[in-house]
Amino acid sequence: MRGSRVDCTRPLLGTGFLVALLFLFAPQQTAEARPAALEPASNGGVPALDRALQRLSTHRRLLMIAAHPDDEDTSLLTWVARARAGEAAYLSLSRGEGGQNLIGAELGADLGLLRSRELLAARGIDGAHQFFSRAFDFGYTRSLDETFERWPKEALLEDTVRVIRRFRPQVVVAIFPPDARAGHGQHQASGVVAHEALALAADPEAFPHLLAEGLPPWQVEAFYRRARGGEDDGPTVAMGEIDPWAGRSILQIALESRSQHRCQDMGSLQPLGDYESRLLFVDGKRHDEFFTPTRMPVPAMARILDDPALQDAMEERLQRIEALALRAREELRASAPAAVAPLLADLHRQLVDAERALETAAPDRDPRSPVLHVLRLLQEKQGIAAEALAGAAQIFADAVTDREILLPGQELEAQTFFWNAGPHAVEGLEIEIRAEEEWLLLDDRPAEPGRSRFSARVDSERHLRLRVPDTASPTLPYFRKRPTRGFLYDWSQVPAEQRGEPFEAPPIRLVFRFRVLGADLALEREVVQRVRDQARGEVRRPLRIVPPIEIGIEPSLLVVARGDKASRVEIEVRSHLERPTGVRVEARTPAGWPAVDPMRVEVEEPKGSSQLEIEIPIPPDARDGHYGIEFVAVDEMGRRFGHALPLVDYEHVRATPTRRTARLELALGELEWPELQRVGYVRGASDRIPESLLQAGVPLEILPARSLAEGNLSRFDAIVIGPRAFEVEPALARANARLLRYAEAGGLVIVQYQQYFFAGGDFAPYPFDIDRPHDRVTDETASVRLLEPTHPVFTNPNPIRATDWDHWVQERGLYFAGTWAAQYQPLLAMVDPGGDEQLGGLLVTKLGRGTWVYTGLAFFRQLPAGVVGAYRLFANLLGLASAPESADSASTGPKEVRSSEESSP
Repeated sequence: MRGSRVDCTRPLLGTGFLVALLFLFAPQQTAEARPAALEPASNGGVPALDRALQRLSTHRRLLMIAAHPDDEDTSLLTWVARARAGEAAYLSLSRGEGGQNLIGAELGADLGLLRSRELLAARGIDGAHQFFSRAFDFGYTRSLDETFERWPKEALLEDTVRVIRRFRPQVVVAIFPPDARAGHGQHQASGVVAHEALALAADPEAFPHLLAEGLPPWQVEAFYRRARGGEDDGPTVAMGEIDPWAGRSILQIALESRSQHRCQDMGSLQPLGDYESRLLFVDGKRHDEFFTPTRMPVPAMARILDDPALQDAMEERLQRIEALALRAREELRASAPAAVAPLLADLHRQLVDAERALETAAPDRDPRSPVLHVLRLLQEKQGIAAEALAGAAQIFADAVTDREILLPGQELEAQTFFWNAGPHAVEGLEIEIRAEEEWLLLDDRPAEPGRSRFSARVDSERHLRLRVPDTASPTLPYFRKRPTRGFLYDWSQVPAEQRGEPFEAPPIRLVFRFRVLGADLALEREVVQRVRDQARGEVRRPLRIVPPIEIGIEPSLLVVARGDKASRVEIEVRSHLERPTGVRVEARTPAGWPAVDPMRVEVEEPKGSSQLEIEIPIPPDARDGHYGIEFVAVDEMGRRFGHALPLVDYEHVRATPTRRTARLELALGELEWPELQRVGYVRGASDRIPESLLQAGVPLEILPARSLAEGNLSRFDAIVIGPRAFEVEPALARANARLLRYAEAGGLVIVQYQQYFFAGGDFAPYPFDIDRPHDRVTDETASVRLLEPTHPVFTNPNPIRATDWDHWVQERGLYFAGTWAAQYQPLLAMVDPGGDEQLGGLLVTKLGRGTWVYTGLAFFRQLPAGVVGAYRLFANLLGLASAPESADSASTGPKEVRSSEESSP
């Protein structure tokens, strides 16, 4: 509700008790309350105030460009933002959807949400900004051509130009070169786009619709690239400098920032000592002073203007503003921060006056005018000055509720706190509601006196009763509201100001408007849930709007053998209503398939859930292929709900909703499983293979740490090790000797792809290594050759055919063996277009009376995607349990075999 205001004109008080005491009165929660990345109310203290004063006297802006989350040079970002009080930003072309996940099950689009949040967690430490393009990461490729086929170059250039014009950097740094030296094709693309976007950003004829977004041309002064190898034609930036407020070096802070990329295994030590970041000059005019300790003054902002008279007048104003910021920083004392508040109030007023003077001097400006850039810089500095003045004056504002989940049309009770803990009087407090849709203010009243267990005072504590709009949409990231277009997110309905931002604004914010020391300030605060956890204390969660009913399906994918008559799935209906309710579940089956009768589901508990099992009949004449069956829940009012909205939720990042359509994907094909009594499985990273095998009927049992260490392994026909399990399950490394003895006694061990930790740990039964960089086959359509076509892996129980390699997703495999002992028998040869043939994707060896297998094939992607050919091959690997003699024909060649050069089939 834009412009709605709450009158808070009662007298405002001065100092009081510590602000922390104000936040202990929320309803009690059990220890099950989840942690969150949201912090309690704070003004950041003197360190934040000092940094703000530095930023108010400096004009230094750097934009970094690369392809993925975790590609950024966090040390350079930290140096600009924290050591030099500049504005640094990182543009990641993608959100990293094609990566892996060390800490959870998210892959694809959901992994992109997690990695986006991890980038923001990193920026919260190093102090930089974050931007994105529309690109959806389709996985590793060596090809620049393939990258631009999937990521249209024009779209990437437009998005990059938008960010350059919005952020207005003096210096742009590309992480990767625009050629094959960058390796990954997406890395190469980021280098190409970074270079070409600079000229387009300054060209008024390029992307003319950006002018309508209020983004006039911007000339970047200098373009650098991170140096590689012996390249040294550019500045060297020392990262051993100590941040006085953190008591750590810039390098240490940068490595803490990098460690936020937890799902990508980026945890880093924070060593003491010096470190240098080297850059290569590429284009523009050398801007080496940017990378020196020299302060870059705020009056330089005036040079952006093209009118000499206007430039001189603005420079004079900015000199006064800079002088006030420098003086305030000199006089700042930790024991009395409020003493610099009058200087900050004067500085804020002068920034406002400078903006008004510029608007008056150029009222009818061309959309190409650089005046727009200066106005935005002045507004940005005003925001910094407002928060700094509030911090110096010891003024706090907060807005909380005890609810996390909201429904359209629902009422919400919220509390606002405004506390003036300093000596300066505050006048005219008003609270404005700010949201994307029209929220209604139903009631506004002061807090009831005498409710506190403490004697702390809050100058204005008010209770608001609000109504969520009836038309409010569920809370979802703006780039996930529409289906992707190929490998680009669809921004066609996204407001211009959101495009390229990490996420949209929270559902509701409150703006506290007031006057202090003659300065008119506006502090925006998000309304969040606040609860007390008995173990953790205060826990805050972001609010989210959900539909009244959610419907989900488990499993969401079934692989069914031809000839099966039916499959069963479980439907869960979750209600967010305060009362029991009932819905009708309907299914839409493919044309020619038997209909599934509607079913009634009663949710008997308020805000409860209910499950039912549904049998899906399969026509006997159904052809092999993929079929979709969609489910909807219909309530008493005839409203139809077809989604679940789970959270991507980890302790180190803000919880973010995602959307899952209640759709069953059914893959039908010729598939046989060997006779198995029990299969043990050690779950790996981002590993949904156990669920895939269970739904297909494999008698699988997850092995916990105790079973690995002490359990009877001989009861298993086979033990399967999940991808990267040696990294994520510490007990596995300790139990490896038991696994080898199990195989020697006649068991079957199948190890899916592992990383260098595995190869370096001598966990394989015979010498085995993974090259750096590791061998992989990135083209999911790459040709495959069977080296031993009669081997049981290719014959029992499923004859492996050429069609079994069709429809694979993202890649064939990764972390292939690079060298191996003669006891291993390679079974597959694969080659990327234009690459070398890889033989290390599937190795088998006899071990005593049993069999040991290593495979880098990407089963962790193929099985959850329903690739029937991958299921057939995996079934055959399990079939080795009944054919231990299959490994007798192990290679008898040289002791060590090179996968691509020294060995031929």
